[in-house]
Amino acid sequence: MKKQLFIGAAALVAMAMTGCQKTGTIEGVVLDPFTGKAIEMPTVWMDSTIFGTQNPKYPYKGDLQQGKFKFEKVPVGEYLIKARRSKYILGQQKIATDEKNPNLSVTLYEYSDQIKPGLYKSGTTEGPEKIDNQWVVYSTSCSESVAGYRLTMPIATDAAKVPGKKADKKKKKKADKGAAKVSSLPAPLAVDAALNVFYVNASSVTSPLVATTYPAVEGKVADHSDCQGFGADEKTGLFVDKSKGTTLNVEYKAENLFQVTGTLPSGKQILQLAQDGKTLQTYYFQVK
Repeated sequence: MKKQLFIGAAALVAMAMTGCQKTGTIEGVVLDPFTGKAIEMPTVWMDSTIFGTQNPKYPYKGDLQQGKFKFEKVPVGEYLIKARRSKYILGQQKIATDEKNPNLSVTLYEYSDQIKPGLYKSGTTEGPEKIDNQWVVYSTSCSESVAGYRLTMPIATDAAKVPGKKADKKKKKKADKGAAKVSSLPAPLAVDAALNVFYVNASSVTSPLVATTYPAVEGKVADHSDCQGFGADEKTGLFVDKSKGTTLNVEYKAENLFQVTGTLPSGKQILQLAQDGKTLQTYYFQVK
């Protein structure tokens, strides 16, 4: 009788120990963030665990054709799940499960390694569509003023483009007139108030991306002495109204890729993208 009681108690202890190690299912899909389409045959794994689609015993290899994956009997806890495919940028996400919620559905994103840094439109089913930063050559480097654009910029003459070429006296006046030609700051890009774009960063950093939009206003260059890049004879530039900044939502999607969303105030706006307090890029918009 005592032996039977002992065996029964041992069984209860074993069941209790098994119950403490609760498990669940982690499943999901790997998508291209620009098109929303599934990435075919990705490799998905949970860092520092035995769970991975590359495992010879992985039972759902057929679903990888649709970018789907599933890991079963995963102990509850915190994990870093990653996805990668040849010629694509790594996608990863921190996840967590617990006793009450042992199962989790995850969407991972990865994108082509041929995509260059910059701002891109979202929802483009045919592939990434870059927003050309035609204002970058007019931008100046500012600190407290956030951002500043030159309203005009001198156009180099042909003579100035030829190294070592000296203009004779007869052509000097013509060269001087040519040097006086200027190009104007391009008009702002017309956009909807509901902003939804992707930003591809030029380098991998761990600090978060910060996106802020400000009203664009003309002002005196002398009042923005922290902005470097204006010509000595330039009196007026385009700056931001710091008192009316609007912080936008930024969501990490994949390595160096962020989605920026939010509502832009109407009128002319300058969008600033920054990390660690330093401006990465600015864009000039006309909000409808």
